[in-house]
Amino acid sequence: MIARVIFLALCAVGILTGEAKAQLFLENGKETLAVSGGDHRTGSLLIHNTSSEPADVKVYWEDFEYKSPYDGTKNFLPAGTAPASASQWVTFSPQIFTMPAFGQQTIEYTVNVPSQVQEGHYGVLFFERSSDSLKSDAGVTLVTRVGCLFFIEPKDKVKKAEIQDIRLKQDSLTANFVNQGNVILIPRTTYYIMQEGGLVLLRGESKKLYVPPGASAPIEIPFKKPLSSGHYTLVVNSDLEEGDVVVKEIGLTADATGQITVDNTTS
Repeated sequence: MIARVIFLALCAVGILTGEAKAQLFLENGKETLAVSGGDHRTGSLLIHNTSSEPADVKVYWEDFEYKSPYDGTKNFLPAGTAPASASQWVTFSPQIFTMPAFGQQTIEYTVNVPSQVQEGHYGVLFFERSSDSLKSDAGVTLVTRVGCLFFIEPKDKVKKAEIQDIRLKQDSLTANFVNQGNVILIPRTTYYIMQEGGLVLLRGESKKLYVPPGASAPIEIPFKKPLSSGHYTLVVNSDLEEGDVVVKEIGLTADATGQITVDNTTS
């Protein structure tokens, strides 16, 4: 049985495999639509064949969900199986086509939103090329696919979150970013430690998170150097995009031995 090696490229504009003749290039890796109930939206995607041979391509929809710890890793699911699937809303054409060498193809899509939309709906439109002629020297059949993520969210979406469960570990502080809204939140979290008098001693940035509604994701803030005895304020700022932010102020005290305790927290 011939092994099949699948190369995925999501949230990116293209894909490269070990053999140049298997290349597909998708110009847009993400479509974000702000919709109201009953909306009818149309759009298009452009894909390129960057190889010197014709490419037979099929187009299909899959659902996806971000996986804990919500660092961007995804689960892919059959269309219509995820609770927040948009598969029933989206149609697209063509679904099968051939691109000439170095050619391109436009795919038209339509989104028909039901009369009420109360939360975000998501999915990915995949473009896949598979051919027995695309084989490595080891006899492995190459399957190339690229995908465009769809984020279809209500215009009046609720972007609400809290930073909870503050805990101290050795040389770091941990917390949970809790999504209390109705759409996926992708916060960019920065922080700084300020001593009494307003002098900033430490700045940093946590890893980017991809947090579904109702889920929580861990934040860790390392203390890169020991704090001398005194009182400090740790300010954590999660930018939710589009002008929305979540700010948490955490009071810290370091004793003469360098031991740190949490005094209080404010939002």
